[in-house]
Amino acid sequence: MNRAVPALACASLALLTSLALPTTGFADAKAKAITCPFLKNGRLTFDVPAKLGGLPKDIDYDYPAKATSFSFRNGNLSLIAMDESDPSRVRVVVSAQRNKKSGAYEGQIFVDMGGNQLMLHNGPVRCTVGSE
Repeated sequence: MNRAVPALACASLALLTSLALPTTGFADAKAKAITCPFLKNGRLTFDVPAKLGGLPKDIDYDYPAKATSFSFRNGNLSLIAMDESDPSRVRVVVSAQRNKKSGAYEGQIFVDMGGNQLMLHNGPVRCTVGSE
C-alpha cells in the first residue's frame, strides 16, 4: 500500500478544515442587530458593522453614545461606547459570551444612566441577536 495516499488525504482534510475555521469565527457578524435589555426598562440596541473591525454607527441608548471598541467573534461580544459630547465619559460597556443552548449572549453590562451626574449600574445582561 502506498503511504503517500493516506498522508495526502490527511493534508487535504487539514487544509479544508483550516479554510472553514475563519468563516465560522466571524459567522456572528452576519446578524443585523443586537439588543441588550437591562434592569426593568433599560435597553441597548445597535447594528453589527458589515466589515470585520468596524464599529457600530448607531447605538440606541438613553443618551447619545459612540462606540470606541467592538468585537463580535468566536462566541464573544464586547462593546465600549463613550458619551458623544464628552468622549472621556464611559456610557456603556458590554462583555458577554454566547450560550450554546439558547444562542443568547450572557455576561455583564456597565452603564452610566445619569445626565449631568453619574448614575452607574453594573449587572448581568442577556443580549439577543436578530434582524430588525
